Amino acid sequence: MKKFFTLLLVAAATVGTMSATFVSAGTGRAYTFAQLAAIDTSGVTATDSGYVVTADFTIAAGDTLRLMNNDKVMLGDKVMVSVNGYADFAVPDTAVITRATATTAPKGFKVYDTNSGMTMKNVTMEYAGINFGSTNGHLAIDHCTFTLYNGKINSGSVVNYSSSCDGNTVTGSYFVDNTVSALGNGANTPVGLVVDNCVFLRNTTSKRNRPQINMTCGGPYDITITRNKVIGLAETTLAGGIGLSNMLGLAYTGKVTVKDNDIEDNRYGVAMIGPMNLYIEDNMIKNNNYESNPNNGGSGISIYDSSNKGNVRIKGNHIENSLWGITVIGAPTVNAGKTQVAADDPDYNPGENVLVNNGNNGELYDLYNNGTGTIYAQGNTWNVATQDSVSIEKVVFHKADNDALGLVIFMPAHQPNTGVGTVTTAAQVVETRYYNLQGIYSREPLEGLNIKVTRYSDGTARSEKIVK
Repeated sequence: MKKFFTLLLVAAATVGTMSATFVSAGTGRAYTFAQLAAIDTSGVTATDSGYVVTADFTIAAGDTLRLMNNDKVMLGDKVMVSVNGYADFAVPDTAVITRATATTAPKGFKVYDTNSGMTMKNVTMEYAGINFGSTNGHLAIDHCTFTLYNGKINSGSVVNYSSSCDGNTVTGSYFVDNTVSALGNGANTPVGLVVDNCVFLRNTTSKRNRPQINMTCGGPYDITITRNKVIGLAETTLAGGIGLSNMLGLAYTGKVTVKDNDIEDNRYGVAMIGPMNLYIEDNMIKNNNYESNPNNGGSGISIYDSSNKGNVRIKGNHIENSLWGITVIGAPTVNAGKTQVAADDPDYNPGENVLVNNGNNGELYDLYNNGTGTIYAQGNTWNVATQDSVSIEKVVFHKADNDALGLVIFMPAHQPNTGVGTVTTAAQVVETRYYNLQGIYSREPLEGLNIKVTRYSDGTARSEKIVK
């Protein structure tokens, strides 16, 4: 009996050792997955196809976790790798992070210490996400692909910013068919972020009430979202395009810019909730009408600010086939075109928004002012044959329709050039490119799903989906 008891203690000790989380020494060392596989207690095993991670492990502050070129890292069920030092995932050509088997659901990577940082380049990440919680470091993502994220490390987004920090970038990357939003942060953790030249395709496949890009804005931080393709599910859904919020009414001195994006086939295009300094300029916002009940959404641009403090500038957007063109609730300062002041006046805005076929239930709604503030919307092209006050009044809902609402000042509108005394020509096609999901583009359609982008001589651009 005594011998049997001793064996039980040995077995228990063995199990405890195997299940303990490996923590690096914090001596300034860089660990590759090959080096971790040589450590018996790390939970990393080398195989013919790559590295399998079967248990959580932690890289301590001061140390680095390094992904090498052509690495394939396969994460086991519920596995989370914590990096309190630095995650160097920038590789020259390619690397893959995925799940270990078809039935495992890994979490991903938690980069969470005060001074932690992470760089990713040329990495494809499947079924896993990133929770970034550094306050002094930043997360830089370039030419990466994130797909089929399962919502395990964070239920809100593939890449989640859980502490306020600045200097974050996401460039040239793809977010495709993820169950939740691609990018997001907490309601009390505004961040500084640049999102440029990325493709967001069919994210929020769980069809929850989340946009593909879902950012809290506030504090001194700037958010810049430029030159992206944000293409939705093209079916009835709760998933929107770009969502920007300040639900807690945080102080805000930063600038939020949404410019030169193609936003199509979502429940809505761009939605603002709460006060901020927001600039929505030169976007193609098209077919964002996949809301079954128009009373619940479907706007090309939606502005909601019950605090009546926000400042919004809307210029040069093409808004087409939404259930509502532009909607405003509350009384923020909305400048969708103000041409009655001098061109050097800070409030000057040429307008230049084009609204086409926005409406529902047989009615056209280019701009719906459902608040008490006065909105300037001069210099725009409305969905009427003649750009005069009588015609435009039919597609604008405001004080003239309900005396409790604010006024929309829409005259003078943009007038088409009649050609009198000048020679005018139609805008010509300058360039056409076809992009696939890997970021490769060609002058001719590529195999599979393409995003065709056509640019014109007048500076406008149009995009559409094509399958070859």
